[in-house]
Amino acid sequence: MTGRKHLPALDGIRGLAVLIVFIFHFGGGAQSPNFLLRSVGLLLQAGWSGVTLFFILSGFLISGILWDTRSTPDWWRNFYMRRALRIFPLYYGTLFLVFLTAVAASKGLFSCSRIWIYAFYLQNIPPLSVRSEDVGSHLWLSHFWSLAVEEQFYLLWPFLLMRMRSLDQAKRLSLGIFLFSAIFRVAIWYASPHPGIFSGFIFTRAGELALGAYLAMCFRDKALWHRLQARAPIVSLVGFLAAGVVGHSLVLLTPSIFLVGLPCITIFFAALLVLGLGDGVVNRLACVSWLRRLGGISYGVYVYHVLLIPVFAWIVATIAPHASRNAALALTFTVAGTLSIGLATISFRFFESPFLRQRSRYRVLQSA
Repeated sequence: MTGRKHLPALDGIRGLAVLIVFIFHFGGGAQSPNFLLRSVGLLLQAGWSGVTLFFILSGFLISGILWDTRSTPDWWRNFYMRRALRIFPLYYGTLFLVFLTAVAASKGLFSCSRIWIYAFYLQNIPPLSVRSEDVGSHLWLSHFWSLAVEEQFYLLWPFLLMRMRSLDQAKRLSLGIFLFSAIFRVAIWYASPHPGIFSGFIFTRAGELALGAYLAMCFRDKALWHRLQARAPIVSLVGFLAAGVVGHSLVLLTPSIFLVGLPCITIFFAALLVLGLGDGVVNRLACVSWLRRLGGISYGVYVYHVLLIPVFAWIVATIAPHASRNAALALTFTVAGTLSIGLATISFRFFESPFLRQRSRYRVLQSA
């Protein structure tokens, strides 16, 4: 992944991540009397882990960029300007839209008292996370906690990684943070009366980003990377089985999943990423054209698919007011999928792309 080499499989893996999250929110079926639908629905309780895959991928890509550009002039400026041009336009554009809808609902002042939390990427901080749930708008920002985690990672990680003088030091740092995050979750679960409010905290989720960073360092060590590729099939299987049998539920906020299942799922997806960069079936699946295209607009899909849930519900209630539960779920899935992908495509083409083209002014040695 050095130089300007682009790895198509990473686009497909990103597409897979957003697809998992989307199905988690709109898949339904957990309460269906149909055994197959109910089984699939129970499995989809782990759909929150699509964000884990996003975090691993971010850790992998960003750490690789930082490591490869650490000796180049203006690396700090170039890195942060490229990140800002990728993330900020859609993020702050969405916040502005949410504020306008709050003003339309005569809650403009109330919104100002809450939306600043999002403006400074603080919505995943425990004392503020509850307060940020209501911003006076009918549109939803509940999923933006993950964007806060990513932004905090962008702010902190470069200054830690740049202090490492060798790949081995960087690997040890990454694994150390993975272990620290696991210990932190144990401490929070038993020390806090409300551990759930820490589910999106940066220390809680740092292990997923750190494991991605570890893979980025291994990718630059050919001998170690070949060993990882050889072991990835069994590691992925063990990680998946361990996550599945660790408890009777795949819901994140259960002790078994929060403490043990999350690191197991993280290891599973990390192994999946390794396989995706190999020559086998996972790579071929990740390179499927429609999945890569979905990965290309995944940021917009992620933003819109939860933001507009009330709109999707209104559309379904309007066109099928007497639909059965399963019919309403299927219709909501169709409406949400069509509009999320459509809006993300339009947004990427006409709103995000002009900003992305400006990134050429802040060149780095590899594409972000």
